[in-house]
Amino acid sequence: MQIAPLTAMTMNNQISHNTTYDSAQTAADSVQFKQKLKALTDKTAAAEKSSSVEAGVEKKDKELKEACKGFEAMFLSMMYKEMRATVPEDKLFGESNGQKIFQDMQDTELMKNVADSGGVGLADMMYRQLSPQVTAQEKAVELGALKAQQAAARIKK
Repeated sequence: MQIAPLTAMTMNNQISHNTTYDSAQTAADSVQFKQKLKALTDKTAAAEKSSSVEAGVEKKDKELKEACKGFEAMFLSMMYKEMRATVPEDKLFGESNGQKIFQDMQDTELMKNVADSGGVGLADMMYRQLSPQVTAQEKAVELGALKAQQAAARIKK
């Protein structure tokens, strides 16, 4: 086996070959990087869209819980007022208008506190019944908005 002597021409050829290989490798890495970047960008965009839908659903869910508690508080307050109406008035001292108003406000706040602390279960029952409908409606609204955005993006192109 004979080893060829190193000459300037063989060294230039070797350097040129290495430079071509390096530039091809760099170009391939660049294309691969761009593909990975695009995939990650698409995943991030999809995650943001799904998180915005989830955020909208959570907001509506919280509003529904508050509405159910408010309804239970109003219902208990009305029931408590009717129960109080069955109790005879104090004949010895009498009741002034101010006392009646104060008692009514006190009863309303008492029933709000009862409803906030769990109440009689009316709010929970209403929430369980209405929650699937509100969630489905919010998801449909968000999906419609998403489709509208996609259509607008296609039109702009």
